[in-house]
Formats: sequence, structure tokens, C-alpha cells
Amino acid sequence: MLAGLAPLLASLAAMDANAFIQRARRNAILYAFMLLFVLTAYGTLVAAAAIAIAQRMGAIGALLTVAGGALFLALVMFLIARGMSRAEEKRKREAAASSGSRALMVTAAISALPVLIKSRPIALLALAGGLGFLAMKNIDTLAPGRGRGAGRYPAEPPAQP
Repeated sequence: MLAGLAPLLASLAAMDANAFIQRARRNAILYAFMLLFVLTAYGTLVAAAAIAIAQRMGAIGALLTVAGGALFLALVMFLIARGMSRAEEKRKREAAASSGSRALMVTAAISALPVLIKSRPIALLALAGGLGFLAMKNIDTLAPGRGRGAGRYPAEPPAQP
């Protein structure tokens, strides 16, 4: 039964692959033409801006203005890209540092596990410490208003006599 199904599936996969290649080729050609027309429109827009500026400043002034504007926009885009790259690198370093410390803690816990298993008092102490750590980490969800910063500011001002 499966032997008769295999050629059918192979031909179906071949048709899908052929259709995918045809679509990809068609889309590549269409996107190439769209890019050509967009670049033509951009060039025409820059030329029109240069002609409009040339009526006030002359041909050389207009071309220098358009070139200066293009350089300014390129500089702004470069600074934005550089800032985004720096922010991404900072996020990567922070993620690596936090995952590195987590990996170190997990490694330490795994290496201490045989000692904890053999010694019952140490295992109970470790269990109590772990539960205490989890309780302190989640104290805001366990007792709202009693977590970090609670008690610093009184809920009501003291009564004046």
C-alpha cells in the first residue's frame, strides 16, 4: 500500500518544487522592474529638485545643495544605524552575562548535588535555603505591599495632635 503511495508523493513534491521555482523567478523579475521604476522616479525627483533650486541659486548652487542634502541624510542614517548596532551589542553582552552567570550557578549546583544527596542535614539546609530564596524572590506575589520597599513610606501620615 505504501509502495504505491511513494511515487505519488514524489510527483506531488516535484510539482510543488517546480511551482515554487516558477513563482520565485516571476517575483524576482517583477521586483527587479519595480526597483528600476522606483530608481527612475527617485532620479527624476532629485533632478526636479535641482532644477527648482537652480532657478533661485544657479546651477552650481543647486547641485551643491542637492549633494549636501544627500550627504546630510546619509550621515543621519549612518548615525541611526550605528546607534541601533550599539544598542543591539549592549543587549547581547547583557544577555551573555546573565546567561553566563546562570550557567555558572547551574554548574555549581549540579557539581554540589552528589555531596547534598549523601548528607541529609546539608540537603535539608539546601532545601530550606532554596525555598527561602524563592519566597523572597516572589514575595510581592505572595503578600502584596510587603515586598521590596514596603515600610519605607507610611501608608497614612501620622495624626497631628
